[in-house]
This record gives sequence, structure tokens and C-alpha cells, in this order.
Amino acid sequence: MPEPAQPHRPSASLQRHLGWLLLSVVGMFGSGIGLSLWFSLESSREDQQQFIQHEAEQTNANLIRRLDYYRMLLANLARDPELQDVMQFGSTDEKQQWALSRQRLLPEILGLALVDPQGEAEALRIGPACRQDLRRPGALTDGRLLMHRELTGAEHVDLIAPVRDVRGDMLGGVFLSMHLTQFQRVIDAAIQPGHAIALADESGQTIVSRGEINGPMRELRLPVADTGWTLIVQTPVQWLTRSGWRQVMAGLLTLGAVLLVLVVGMVRLRRTMRRDIVSTVDALTALARDEPVPTIVPRYVEFETVAADINMIALHLQEQRARLAHLSLTDPLTGLPNRRAFETRFPQAQGLAERQHPVALVMLDIDHFKGVNDRYGHGVGDQVLLALAQSLKALTRRADLAARLAGDEFAVLLSDLDAAGVDAWYQRLSDHFRSELNAFGLELNTGLSAGQTWLGSASGDTLNDALARADRALYQAKARGRGQLVQDAAPGADGTE
Repeated sequence: MPEPAQPHRPSASLQRHLGWLLLSVVGMFGSGIGLSLWFSLESSREDQQQFIQHEAEQTNANLIRRLDYYRMLLANLARDPELQDVMQFGSTDEKQQWALSRQRLLPEILGLALVDPQGEAEALRIGPACRQDLRRPGALTDGRLLMHRELTGAEHVDLIAPVRDVRGDMLGGVFLSMHLTQFQRVIDAAIQPGHAIALADESGQTIVSRGEINGPMRELRLPVADTGWTLIVQTPVQWLTRSGWRQVMAGLLTLGAVLLVLVVGMVRLRRTMRRDIVSTVDALTALARDEPVPTIVPRYVEFETVAADINMIALHLQEQRARLAHLSLTDPLTGLPNRRAFETRFPQAQGLAERQHPVALVMLDIDHFKGVNDRYGHGVGDQVLLALAQSLKALTRRADLAARLAGDEFAVLLSDLDAAGVDAWYQRLSDHFRSELNAFGLELNTGLSAGQTWLGSASGDTLNDALARADRALYQAKARGRGQLVQDAAPGADGTE
């Protein structure tokens, strides 16, 4: 006599499976938060680098502009015909008077003097360090900037321009001293809060500066044209922007919410697992009645074979029904109801209108859509259609209906709105449509034209009549310049006849 078969024991552990599920969710969310943090850091670094680059370039340009201004003034003085006569034939007093008269006209300079070809000053008093620089060979022609910091409060830069007669012979030079406050003002005007800017000479010594940063910083150095100077711009390192912290906090809160939902689900799942047999019977009953059958996911091996057979049969039947329903009532590109679905729902909307509910029919058309297809291709055109579809899905209520009739022609049924409400809805739709285009990365010169009519409260109003009125209003919107809503006065407007 054969021995009775041993009962088959389950091989799966629900508690272990859910534990691994929790760990997987924590791992995925942790990875997502880490990636989000890394992206935020990279974005913050790039933004800071671009900002400091712009700040440095603007400051550099302003410094060069200030120097060029005084160089131009000095060059104009050196070409003054009266100066040539003064340099050749004038006395020391006349040279003194010439320099004094010009100095009064020049804005905010420390000193102005005339020098002979050997670099000796012939007018006005200048310091010994400046005199020594003027005696240097080539001082009148090499165009170098001469820096002097000997006297506190009188730090300055010397500029020299040669003076020549009509034959090109050297008569001497014009000597001008700029106070360093000129450069300090440029830096003070350009510096951003929390930043530091310094201007250093060829030896690395600071000429002028503003601000100081303690701790980690980003630094950018730019040469200042042909001066030999260097502009140094520093900014503190911001490891994470406010937006980045918000992303991290949002991720942590989302993770906590998901974990809470999973824990609650585990507790409830343990109680409901005993109902697997009842669920299987219910599924078989629904299948026999040709009703939607929920997928049976067994947690124990005892139900695996039966559940697999039921799921396979139900899946084939459900896919076939869903495919037929989808093809018959849904637009394949946008996922919106198609014309057939719109025609099916219209009697319901007409019934509301007959019960004195205001029901608006809005026809929508994408402006210049043919031009978008011709210029950018049908792929971009499809994205524009998807952008409008997403906007309609976001802004239509459950009681409303938005459908794609054909091409770029869409129709919407809106209930219980007055004329102002329909107009406000259209404005929100236009704004949302533009936002969706931006989200797709499309910068197109397009918009929405719309025509609207009211469904009549009398039973004689038909779908074709309503569409004709809305289409006529849409044509008027296009004729008036596109990108607007025209409301057609029709039977039942604003819920009245």
C-alpha cells in the first residue's frame, strides 16, 4: 500500500520578500537623492563659474574703458597745436600756465606736467619717484603705466604721451597722474555682495581691492589688456543652493511617505492573504460573466498553477477588449478621445443643456500648425499636438470632455461655466500650452485660436449645428489675428434662449 503523499509546504516567505522590497525601495530612493544632490552641486558650480566669469569680464572692461579714456585725453593734449608752440618757444611760466589751464578741465586727476626730451619736468612740481621714472630711457615712448605708492593718500598711476613737432621730432612729453581711487570706484561699482575683487600689478602687489573671503573660494584671474596688471575675482564656494536643499528635502519626505505606505501595506497584506481562495473564486466568477478580472498574484505556491491559468485566459480576453475599445474611442497619438467618442458623449451634453445647464462647445486650432510641420517636420508637429493634449488633460474637469477630431482640430465640451468662465479657461489653456511647449524644448511662434458656442436648450440643436457654429467662430478668431477666443452668439448662450 503506497504511503500517503506528504503535503507540499510553501517555499516562499512573505516577510522575507517584503523586507527585501523595503530595502530595494530605500536603496533606489537613496540613489535618486544622491544623484539629485550631485546634479545640484554640478549645476551650482557651473552657475557660480558663469556668474564670476561675467563679473570679472564686466569689471575688466570697465577698468580698460577708464584707462583708455585718460589715454585718449592725454593723446589729444599731446596733439594740441598750441602745445607745440609752447614746448618750442614758450617760457617756463607759459608752460606752467598751459598745464594749469588744462588740468582744470580734466576730471579728477592728481597732476599734469610737461617734460623735456630728457625727462626733466618743465612745469609743475612732481615727486622724486616720478622724476626718476621720467629719466628712464624710453619713458616718453614705451607707454608703460608707472605706479607710485610712496605717499599715503596720494597713490597714483602716471601716464606719458610724447609731443612731436610737424616734422616728427621729439619735443618732450605730457605727464599725467591718475589717482588710484579711479580704479577703486570701478571695483566698488562692480563687486557683488559676498565677493572679493583685487587689481594686482606685474609683481603681484595689490593696487586696489574690495572685500575678503575666508574659507573655500573660487577664483578667476584676467589680464587687464596691455597694462601687465591682473584682475582677481573671488567668490565663496556654495556647495548647495537653496533649490538643491529643497530637492534633497523633497526626496527625503517622499522616501518617508513611501516607506510609511509600504509598512501599512505589509500589515494589511498579512491580514488579506487568507482571502486568496475567495479572490480566486471571485476572479473565476468575473471571468464567467465577461467582466474585468483583476490579476491574481499568488503569494504561496499552492495557488500558482490555478492563478497562472486564470491570469492567462483573463489576460487574453482583457487585452482583446481593451484593444478594441482603445482603437474605437481613443486617438492613438494624443491619448484623447477621438471623434467617435465625442459623438457618443454629445447627447449627454445636449441633455444637460436641455435641463438649463450652460454647456459650451469650444473648437480649438493650433496657429500656423502647417508651417510648423513644413519647417520642422512632422515629429515636431506631433510634439506640438502632444503639448496641447497634455494641457487639455490638465485643465478639463471630469464632467468635461476634450477630444481630437482631426489633424490639429480639437473640440471641448465645458459644462456649468458662463462666458467669463469659458474665457478664463481659454486663457489658462493658452498659458499651459506655452508652458508645455517650453517643457518639450520647443520655441515656436504659435498659439491657439478658438471658437465657442453654447448648446441650445431646445431638443432641436444637433451636433452638426453646434460644430458649424463653433467652427464659424473659430474662423472669425483666425480672421481677427489668431491667438484668441471668439464666442458665437447662439441659441442658449449663457444658458438662455
